[in-house]
Amino acid sequence: MKQKLLLLALSFVLFSVASNSFAEKYYGEFCWQVFSESGDPYWRYQLGIYEKEGGHLALYGSVDYGTNGNSASHGNAIYVGDSIKLTLVSADREEGVEVWAETFAAKLDPSTLHGTWNALTLEFVDGEDFTDHIHQRGTINLIACQ
Repeated sequence: MKQKLLLLALSFVLFSVASNSFAEKYYGEFCWQVFSESGDPYWRYQLGIYEKEGGHLALYGSVDYGTNGNSASHGNAIYVGDSIKLTLVSADREEGVEVWAETFAAKLDPSTLHGTWNALTLEFVDGEDFTDHIHQRGTINLIACQ
């Protein structure tokens, strides 16, 4: 009987600790327009932002490349000094065309959530024997979600 009571008490404590360790706050959906260095609009992100315990920001959502449609995107953000560093990863298989994967890094102003970005992209086009790698950069602006 003592063992069962001890097991029950231990289970209650572990359950209480585990449920508190997964605490998070949802800030809502945020959208950004990505621009090239010359100011041409590229793609848009729509991401739900969650603050995890300890101040870590997790982002889950999509990237919209226009004619290619939406692809899954996720990442995280941290406060570093007087800026926010944001990293996103996206990948997709566009049927019959290509497979691509992208790592996107941005540095944002916390007061406007605008900033600058760099991205590294790998693309493999069906029927070709090589993988293309692309580096791009520009600016990123917070916009209203549609």
